Formats: sequence, C-alpha cells, structure tokens
Amino acid sequence: MSLTLEELSRRLLVPLRGDPQARVDSACPLESPRPNAICFCEKANQVKFGPSDVGILIAPGPPEGDWNVLLSTNPRVTFAQALRLLYPEPALEPGVHETAWVEPSAQVHPRARVGPLCLVEAGAVVEEGAELVAQVTLGAGCRVGEGSKLWPGSSLAAGCAIGKHCVLEPGARVLAGSSLGDAVWLGSRAVVDGAALATGIKADNQIYVGPGSQIGPHALLISQSCLGPNTRMGAYSLVAAQGAVLGEVEIGPQVQIAGRCVIAESVPEKGSAWAGDPAVPYSLEMRNRALRLKALPVYLQRTRRS
Repeated sequence: MSLTLEELSRRLLVPLRGDPQARVDSACPLESPRPNAICFCEKANQVKFGPSDVGILIAPGPPEGDWNVLLSTNPRVTFAQALRLLYPEPALEPGVHETAWVEPSAQVHPRARVGPLCLVEAGAVVEEGAELVAQVTLGAGCRVGEGSKLWPGSSLAAGCAIGKHCVLEPGARVLAGSSLGDAVWLGSRAVVDGAALATGIKADNQIYVGPGSQIGPHALLISQSCLGPNTRMGAYSLVAAQGAVLGEVEIGPQVQIAGRCVIAESVPEKGSAWAGDPAVPYSLEMRNRALRLKALPVYLQRTRRS
C-alpha cells in the first residue's frame, strides 16, 4: 500500500514536517534507507544519511535539513502503527476451512467464516460476517452474532449466545448458562461462568465472572479482577486490576472499585468510589495511607533504637 505523509499524519495522530504529498510504499531499517520507504530513529545522532535517502523519517524532533518527518514522542510505537497501515492483513474469504468440523444440523451463514481446526456442534448458529479464526469450539445449540470474532482457543459452551460484533480474545471461555450482549469484548483467558453481560462491556485479560452474576451495560472489568456468584453490577461501573467482589452483593451504576480492593458488602450508591481491603470510601483510604506514610519515619526510628 502507498501512503502520503499527510495521510500517515492524520491516521497516526502525529504532527508532520516537510512535503505533505511525500509518498512511501514500504518500510526499511535505519541502517538501509530507501527513497520510497519509511523508517524511525529514537535519537537524532542515530541518523547517518541525508534527507533524500529516505522517504519519511519518524523522529522525536525535526533533524537539521529538509526532511519529511512524522514527529512522535515514541517513534518505535508510531513506526509499528505505520507498518500496520502499509502492510494490512489480507481479507479472508468466507466459508468453512477444510480442517474444520461442522455438524450437519449447525447453521453457518454463507458470509461467515469458520477457520482451521474449529468445531461447531449440532444446532449451533453462526450469523453473517462472524469469524471463527482457528481452533474455536462452539457447543451444541449456541449462537454467534453478526460480525463477532472469536480468536484461537476461545470457546462457547452448549446453549450459550453472544450478540453482534463481540470479540473473544485467545483462550476466552463462555461457560454454560452465559449470555453476552452486543459489542462485548472478552480478553485473553477471561472466563464468564453462567453470567449475563449486557451491551458494550469490556472485560480484560484473566477476569472471572461467577455464576448468576448480571453486569450492566458499558461496565469495565480490568485485568485479573474477579466477580463472585450472583453479583449485580450497574451500568458504567468499573472494577480495576485485581479487584475482587465476593458475590451476593450489588454494585451501583458508575461505581469505581480501585485495584486490589475487596468488596464484601453492597455499594449501591451511584458514582461512589471504593478502595482498600476491606473496602472503604476512596477518600478515607487515601487519608489512611497518608497517615501511615507520615508515621513511617517515627516507626523506623523506634525500631532502630530497640
């Protein structure tokens, strides 16, 4: 693919210097520049060639001379993003791969894709535009909504259903009795165990949602958080990394639970914030931490004397 400096600047959200119509169609290392290619440097003294030797340079600041430059505080990341634009993933044709196994009673839409080594059991439904990338298991009678994408190693147990435009990252598991609304994102090795997730929920890597739990729309569960059985979680609420809700409790809408916080009782107040183990209001936890830090020097002096 060929892109101009102006197009790259707009799509990568970084400023430019030089000719906006300068065009590149490939990438190259800093040691082997080419006039039609893009490369990056993290320091100006790394550049050992002139402006005409490379098409576009990604750098933290504009070098001396008439360069075509994308200015980025993190050139390495911007270069990786540019590679994805220059070398887009090829579109995969719909259909069932020859190594996949689809039971005769299953329904796979003609414009859906079932990839290598997938298993689709009896009565399962794969709707239009859905993609099972590879090694995905669909249990009997489950349903995959329109445009959803299931990455390798993910699975749906028998009778489960996921809505439109959902994403299941590698190893994500939806166990028996679970249902996912539209636009739900499950991270790698996430487990939904007999729970109901509403529309627009993002559940990060290695999270667990226990049986009977109900999660409201647009909630966010960050990495390694855990919800116990029969938890009710309101809309736009958040559980930060390694937070835990012990179950049989209610989390109100827009409630924020800090990382490593343990919730053992209901917190139904809208918009409240909690932290600590056991959980207390966030402002109180910050005050307690400040007092502990203030008392630390005195404690250290006493221990040294003894």
